[in-house]
Amino acid sequence: MNLLEAIEKAGRILDEERVQPTVGYQQRTLPAKIADAVTQYPSLRGKRCRQVQEDPALFEFNSTNFDLLSALLDQVQQEDKRAIFAFLRSRIADARSYRHRSQEVLGSGAWARSSSELPLIAEFLVRRGDKEHFIGALGEAGASPGLTLLLMQLEDMIAFNFTLFNDEEYELLPDTMASIMRTIADLEKRPKPSSTLESNTIYHVRHEVPAFCRCVLEVCRKARYLYVKSSLLPGINVEVNQDKNRVRKFLEKLGFTPLLIESLDEAERLYRTTATRFELKSSMGHLRSFLEELHLQACSAAHKKFGGDRPAKWGEALKYLRDHDVLTKHEELFAAQFYTLMSDTAVHPLAAEREYARLMRNMSIEYGLLLLTKLDKLGLN
Repeated sequence: MNLLEAIEKAGRILDEERVQPTVGYQQRTLPAKIADAVTQYPSLRGKRCRQVQEDPALFEFNSTNFDLLSALLDQVQQEDKRAIFAFLRSRIADARSYRHRSQEVLGSGAWARSSSELPLIAEFLVRRGDKEHFIGALGEAGASPGLTLLLMQLEDMIAFNFTLFNDEEYELLPDTMASIMRTIADLEKRPKPSSTLESNTIYHVRHEVPAFCRCVLEVCRKARYLYVKSSLLPGINVEVNQDKNRVRKFLEKLGFTPLLIESLDEAERLYRTTATRFELKSSMGHLRSFLEELHLQACSAAHKKFGGDRPAKWGEALKYLRDHDVLTKHEELFAAQFYTLMSDTAVHPLAAEREYARLMRNMSIEYGLLLLTKLDKLGLN
């Protein structure tokens, strides 16, 4: 698919999202005592700041149009993906990126009576590897109900999965919120519009956007605290935990599928101080699957540069990366032996010991960082 065709199709998807939004979070099936604490998610939206969930597995993001944009992005050339991202970001700067959902003039511009494609764009840019540019574009957003809805979505993103952003990115968001507040302050200096519809819209934007900026700042503060907490838990190495965040960043930058990141997140969720031996076994199982898929997707990325037959199995993937000097001979041998050890300790036994779980977790993260760093140096993003 050529770039012009892709942008035209992306525009149609965004226009549909503006009319009929598909973005949302769905509560997973949970134990009763946990479910009771989170069942009020839809009804509390917009009424008070979200509570940041320490467990990212409680809610699952879903969107039909997100899936369509992902399918579209995967069909364009690697060099055209940046242009697609830029096209999506341009909608953030456009103050017309919203729709009044009601014909009534009274209440027009309020978030509850508006819809926009901007929440979808925010989720897509963050989850598909354009977070840095998204944060920059957010600071230059046009003042509109679309911005209000975008901020609400950003609050949800952080509250339900704070690991979508790393600690360094959370440092940038307060400046972004300050920039938005300056935009709203400038809006107040404009002459009062003659149109009642426009006047009411501006009124609601002026009052709602600052409130959601404050909520975003609060969930950012809490998310940064949770990063500190996770890094200092007993049995967790601080440096390894920091490297895990680097692995996530590389996966996003190199265009690996969100499912791979979610697999690593699930392994991390199951690996915790109070985990049972059966939960530790499940964590190691996810790590084994992560290791397999990491190599297969690494081959997909390398295939664009080296060509040849694309591997479909674990052994073929290792050989492909070795044959094209992505891995050295000794690194290939290490990966093969590590995979065997993980299979023996994670798949065959009925339960797992914490010492093995810790070893597999830490080695998976550090080896993954090694492989992803090598791919990045090849300029495959």
